[in-house]
Amino acid sequence: MTERALLLVNMGGPESLSEIEPFLLAIFRDPAILPVPGLLRPMLARWIARRRAPKVAERYQQIGGASPLPDWTRRLVARVSEALDDHDALIVEHAFRYTSPTLEEALGALSRRGVAQVRLLPLFPHYTDAMTGSVEREAARHAAKLGLALETVPAFGARPEVLALWGRALSTALASVGDGARVLFIAHGIPLRNVRRGDAYPERVAETAAKLGAELPAEVSWSLAFQSRLGPVTWTGPYVEDELTRLGESAAPLILMPLSFVADCLETLYDLDRVALAQARAGGINEVVRVATFNDDPAFGEVIAKLATEPLVKEAP
Repeated sequence: MTERALLLVNMGGPESLSEIEPFLLAIFRDPAILPVPGLLRPMLARWIARRRAPKVAERYQQIGGASPLPDWTRRLVARVSEALDDHDALIVEHAFRYTSPTLEEALGALSRRGVAQVRLLPLFPHYTDAMTGSVEREAARHAAKLGLALETVPAFGARPEVLALWGRALSTALASVGDGARVLFIAHGIPLRNVRRGDAYPERVAETAAKLGAELPAEVSWSLAFQSRLGPVTWTGPYVEDELTRLGESAAPLILMPLSFVADCLETLYDLDRVALAQARAGGINEVVRVATFNDDPAFGEVIAKLATEPLVKEAP
């Protein structure tokens, strides 16, 4: 009987246009995403999901009608399984926070297979309470019901192995555009109110950007911006739209490098490859290259396997 498992967790994504509204509804039902009184949240979540679904569906149609993230996650599970040594007797499975298999479904399935201990590995490079914290709380709730021992692998955005993979991808992109390029690191934003409450996510992202920037050739400048702001509240900045306007003062080539996504999703394929690229070109930057995400890169699978099997050191939230 296998008693130990590794559960890779991402936020999920709709695999058809019909799944978009349920996906949005699940997101906005999460109190970490929509921090309003509990009695009000279900009604408000339904209103927001219904209102946003048509616009979001248009965006998904432009990238093929579905999110590729679920399939990339399944492929990553296979890569991690391949990378594990025989003595690392781990079942490797995946779950999503907002689509199936949910954490409840995945943990229940592992329990029925005789698993007693689960290592949770959220696939978010930098800890933030609104995403990583939400995953941890939801997993802990269901693990407790099932009597599973649960431990979480810390966020990996500052790990040398991951920085090396990012550096390799960044070097490839720079080589494709030649001299004079600038680099814009881009991370998913969070509401500024979360930062005021103590979430150090922007500092963690800035640390990663600084480490990658320090390895760039001396003539390559870099900056950091945040994407995907939503709603009437202030989010972490500078916003990517504003930074692209500033960078448009020069026609020099531009490299866009996402730091929040290990696999392609709407935020990379639409927000960056379509919206950000179009803004940059409209501003006079003709050569724009987006750095590839890890997707199912075998090297990333090997890094995840290493993180999953080494002794854990708890990260400060």
